[in-house]
Amino acid sequence: MDLEVTGIDHLHISVRDTHASESFYDGVMKLLGFRKSVRLIERERHVSYFNRVLEYTLRPAHDGRYTDPYSVGSVHHLCFQVRDRASVDEAQRRLRELGIETSVPSLYPDRRPDYYATYFKDPDGLRLEIVSDTALRRVTRERWAELTDFSNPVAALLERDARVLHHTPPSNPHIANLYQAPTPATGEAFQLLARYAGTSIERIVSSEAPGTDPYLQTQDEWVVLLRGTAELAIGEQKYKLRAGDHVSLPARTQHRVLSTSHGALWLAVHVAPTTL
Repeated sequence: MDLEVTGIDHLHISVRDTHASESFYDGVMKLLGFRKSVRLIERERHVSYFNRVLEYTLRPAHDGRYTDPYSVGSVHHLCFQVRDRASVDEAQRRLRELGIETSVPSLYPDRRPDYYATYFKDPDGLRLEIVSDTALRRVTRERWAELTDFSNPVAALLERDARVLHHTPPSNPHIANLYQAPTPATGEAFQLLARYAGTSIERIVSSEAPGTDPYLQTQDEWVVLLRGTAELAIGEQKYKLRAGDHVSLPARTQHRVLSTSHGALWLAVHVAPTTL
């Protein structure tokens, strides 16, 4: 498989006084458009500033109090991000082939429930890490415009989602017919029918000449073919579908629509991750 680093996931800096550094960086990072979160890692307070693609974290310097010391002002570690867990496993395997000692790829739930990484060091002892993309990163990228709070904006966003999810339906709901939709001459027609919290429901109407470019979505998807026939390629496998067939496509599952009958009708449910 091809390996691709999709970005620098995060950079950790060792500081003498976390609270003093936090006071300094609050103004600087807010000015630069970052958001902020605070959490405990290995029982130590970490202050993280993040934007769509990068996290910059302050953590206490150890200064020799532990067997793995990091002095004030030093880079604690640099982390590269890859697409998925399989890429972490593959990177670790290839590093071992180069004679580089690495940790066994593992989950680190104290960081996030889906945090999967491997660690190694350069010749000067700089700690390097490779981590798979996580639900938190996907939410941050896809819903950045909604992260309006500076401190702990993702938690605030999920709280707002929960309130929307449990809202009272309107007294005069909009009524529409799922099957009444024109068929495009070519390609496919997409229409958003509803959005609730991190979930969206979409209608898709296909022509006999759908686009066959591969999809690689960052959200989980469940899709059902309500009318007509179709053929899908999921990974290396091909599947023929008829009305009533449905399939679950976890985030980052590459798939293509190979063929559809005229007027084939789909209902797709996209689910943004809520476990961060």
